[in-house]
Amino acid sequence: MIVDEENEVIQKAKLFLKDNNIEIISVASSKEAITVLDDNKEPQVDLILVSTLLPGTTKNGLFSVKPTASLYDAETKAFLQKPFTKEQIREFIRHNLQEE
Repeated sequence: MIVDEENEVIQKAKLFLKDNNIEIISVASSKEAITVLDDNKEPQVDLILVSTLLPGTTKNGLFSVKPTASLYDAETKAFLQKPFTKEQIREFIRHNLQEE
């Protein structure tokens, strides 16, 4: 899942990851993400990439969160600076999924 208020970031991530057989659920806010996670049991969400520019944050990038963590209270597992390249986001996801 990608939580980002910028549609361009979501579209770029989807384009970069389409060849990796990764299904992406995208939402524009943490509130929307919580609703999707609460309402949907399938497909299983293995990783959440959350924009750091959501209210209350200052860094421009994405951080990874375990699906069971609170989006408002999660510790940053890893940080990916925006703008990112295809190789950077692929490696970022590969690294974070291996840690699960």
